[in-house]
Amino acid sequence: MSGSRQNLCLRQSQQGVALIVALLILAIATGLASAMIVRNQNAFNATAALENGARADELANSAFILAQALLDQDDRNIDGPADTWAQPLPGVPLDGATVSIQLIDMQGRFNLNNLITVDDKVNLVAKERFQKLLYVLKIQPDISNAIIDWIDTNQNIEPSGGEDGSYQANTPPGLPAGRPMISVTELRAVHGVTESMYEQLAPYVTALPVGTPINLNSAAPRILQALGANPRLIAQSAIDQTTAPPPKNVGSVADFLAQPEFAGTVIPPEGLAVNSQFFLCVVTVQMDTVTRTRYAMIERPSSGNSRLIALSEQACLTRLSCL
Repeated sequence: MSGSRQNLCLRQSQQGVALIVALLILAIATGLASAMIVRNQNAFNATAALENGARADELANSAFILAQALLDQDDRNIDGPADTWAQPLPGVPLDGATVSIQLIDMQGRFNLNNLITVDDKVNLVAKERFQKLLYVLKIQPDISNAIIDWIDTNQNIEPSGGEDGSYQANTPPGLPAGRPMISVTELRAVHGVTESMYEQLAPYVTALPVGTPINLNSAAPRILQALGANPRLIAQSAIDQTTAPPPKNVGSVADFLAQPEFAGTVIPPEGLAVNSQFFLCVVTVQMDTVTRTRYAMIERPSSGNSRLIALSEQACLTRLSCL
């Protein structure tokens, strides 16, 4: 092969290599550009999600303020399902989002802390009512004794209950609280309470300050049945209300207990009321792909403005900690 032909082949080979190198550089540059676009888009999405999350949190806080205003404007002597605050506000459009608000009267439930008195003695009236609720729910009534031992400060073991020794034998060992419950989720730690019992009981109980009465107007049918109401008449009343006008709030404990559902029963008015001070506010904010659900316990005193006393991101029935 002549020198000129060799030089030509060498130049063609070099040109081919240069073309391949150029194509590789172009491919790398294109890949880097695509990766940068993806990273930038991810960063933009993350930033948008953070911004939407922050806005959703602000809207949730605003919804809590609205809930407090609804409670403060209400007649504090009578509370029940006929009140404005008791009507859910679903899907209200606000600032590019939808906000849902629901207020739940927590005094429509049985207060577990009422099982003891302020001087650390067993409240016999409250215990009897709670045991009837357990019976209605088909739960072993002796669980009430275990809850009393969990709350009280003494070492006197109630029948089927448990004090320090019962909990120290657990794995891992523990101790009863020796104070009023802060959350109904504490039931999960009580001696003898199973997860199935907890799930059955949780919708009907609460953990409020000792001595907080049950609001008859807001009480669920099973709570009323535990107080002595005729279950057949309660069921019929619920059926009638599907076509009847919205229920009215009853103005006094005496008037409430004088209704046909309680005929033939003698019910002590102790621990009963027709108004409330403690409400659970549930707020759900939907903004683009962001959904925020927040829970707040609101205390509304007999006079003055209501106030938030606890906040949570968890619902009691599904998490380990809640209000």
